[in-house]
Amino acid sequence: MGYTYEYKEADKRFTSQKRREHEKMKIKQHKPALNKSKGGEGRPANKKKSNGNI
Repeated sequence: MGYTYEYKEADKRFTSQKRREHEKMKIKQHKPALNKSKGGEGRPANKKKSNGNI
């Protein structure tokens, strides 16, 4: 049985917390049989550092 790796590039306006919430919602909605993840794991995304100029 073969598996395909799928991804969608994240919208830059989304925070990592919002992406985790969305992932959890989709896993709950679709109930994938082989999924072993509850969703939302992993480290937070890198935050852009401000250089003080606005």
